[in-house]
Amino acid sequence: MADRWWTCEYGTTMKEGVTERTGDSSGEDVALRVTYDATQNSKQATLMAIDAIRQRIVEETWPPV
Repeated sequence: MADRWWTCEYGTTMKEGVTERTGDSSGEDVALRVTYDATQNSKQATLMAIDAIRQRIVEETWPPV
């Protein structure tokens, strides 16, 4: 499996604040792992999944219970 990680600190609003990694990123404020060689995956499918996560966060109380 080939994973790709994108990480950033809370408050990051620009792409320049995002770091792309090929390994685990524990300890980061925000981390997104994508397995890009998974069946059914594509850039569009990944963006749709990220949008679904965003929608869930918007609808949740904060901090999550």
